Amino acid sequence: MSPPRVVVVGDLIYDLLARTGGPVAFGTDTFAPIRAVAGGSGANAAAWLASLGVETHFVGRVGDDVLGEALASELEKAGVRPHLARDASLGTGKVFVLVDGAGERTMITDRGAGEALGPEDLPESLFHDGHLHLSGYILSGGSRREAALSALSLAREAGMSISVDPSSVPLLKEIWPERFLEWTRGVDLCLPNLEEGALLSGAEDLDLIAQELLRYYPGVVLKLGARGALYASADGERVRLPAAPVRVVDTTGAGDALCAGFLASWLSSAPPTEALQQGIEVAARVVEQV
Repeated sequence: MSPPRVVVVGDLIYDLLARTGGPVAFGTDTFAPIRAVAGGSGANAAAWLASLGVETHFVGRVGDDVLGEALASELEKAGVRPHLARDASLGTGKVFVLVDGAGERTMITDRGAGEALGPEDLPESLFHDGHLHLSGYILSGGSRREAALSALSLAREAGMSISVDPSSVPLLKEIWPERFLEWTRGVDLCLPNLEEGALLSGAEDLDLIAQELLRYYPGVVLKLGARGALYASADGERVRLPAAPVRVVDTTGAGDALCAGFLASWLSSAPPTEALQQGIEVAARVVEQV
């Protein structure tokens, strides 16, 4: 069975990735290769969904500039159908990603035009069937939050299934976990990482985190990094799988890839174990390379 079409609403950003072999020497030079690539949590998930054969539409906002054109082209090359508003006053968003010797990342972000995403940027014609995947980053505030809440409302009115990725611990702390839970209450699937799940639930034990989040969502996927992933549903089903045995080079985008892998399978009515396994396998493909 083919998965339904997916509409992703989120961030599309130009990433500059620098990978160092060791610690950064602050205050002087650190020499490292730098790569410029398309990025953004929502766009990453969209690209992986398309690579898995899912009809994927991406809604976002970029600057009316060369970088915006380049990112739109990258989405199309990845098989994603972009629906991008162009901002004449704000440039396309950029992120500097510093990856250390262990593959962990530090990100310095300028959201740029993505900060001004608004409800008017949502093509209502996209909200008629299928699935909505929402990047939690756009709940940060201002018109972005209005766009996120509008997308949730449009999807619910259209009878679409919905998933949300909380995306960021600093974001959740800034907007308050309780508000995030209330805004997204009732969506079909929440996909936090362990730190996000702990903050949202107020618990540390995996089963307690899942149990608390199931008060708000019918299904939860906890992304556990090197410890794999866990799926839990309101009907009592639990699945825990280990991470794939790979050499970690760069964890950037791994959580987005796991979301895409899981959704592509889950939306095709595959059992949770199969969906979780595909999510882990797709994430493993990400962490093995910069």
